[in-house]
Amino acid sequence: MRRLAFINEKGGSCKTTLCVHTAAWLATGRSQRILLADLDTQGHAGKSLGVDVRGLAPTVHEWLLGEAPFEAVVRRTPVPGLDLLPANKALAALPVALAPHADRATRLAARLAEVPAGRYDAVLIDSPPSRSLVTENVLAAADAVVVPVALTYLALDGCAEILESLEALRAARGSAPGLGLVVPALYRKTQLADEILEKLRERFPDQLSRTVLGWSVKVDEAQSHGRTVFEHAPRSPGAVALAEIADEILVRVLRG
Repeated sequence: MRRLAFINEKGGSCKTTLCVHTAAWLATGRSQRILLADLDTQGHAGKSLGVDVRGLAPTVHEWLLGEAPFEAVVRRTPVPGLDLLPANKALAALPVALAPHADRATRLAARLAEVPAGRYDAVLIDSPPSRSLVTENVLAAADAVVVPVALTYLALDGCAEILESLEALRAARGSAPGLGLVVPALYRKTQLADEILEKLRERFPDQLSRTVLGWSVKVDEAQSHGRTVFEHAPRSPGAVALAEIADEILVRVLRG
């Protein structure tokens, strides 16, 4: 069961959108059994799938603390083959609650190891958009990371910070998840976007996705209704691009 984290230490990078749609496409388009673990206090992964996470309990927070078993937390989603470990604002208390424990940075890895073998083909983790104890847990649990980069300067800076975090983890523990794919996102035809895209091609000649994800109003519309774009507008450019990226992740990262 491969564990794949979607991460960028800059918000608004299309991280959750890419994570949720990759999970949905692998489940429905490629018959994969997928577990989507939401590790972001905003709970947007669940909200994007029509799950009302406000006030929901138990959540991934209680599961990580050992206060609720996996079966009490995991939830089916409207997408066949896709299960969710939901999060909400309760997760904000996790760093303080885990602080006294020696395994505070590896609790997620330990809990995922307890999930019955063979139940899922892959676990996709939606990470928080900032460096924290939760991010440390995500990096310690993941086999590889996918880094979406909105074609803006600040998102590019967030990508650089993730690479620094991976190097620091490798230096401290002797290992770190591999860089599976860098995905250019929210592309619009501007000189700045083209310059950043060229920089990404130079910096990541082997890890850059072949498909560039453009800005899509249909994706925004779908999320506002708690649906994926594959349900809302399956022939739209956004749906086509997200499916192509998901297939690339399947072939190059999950099976690579």
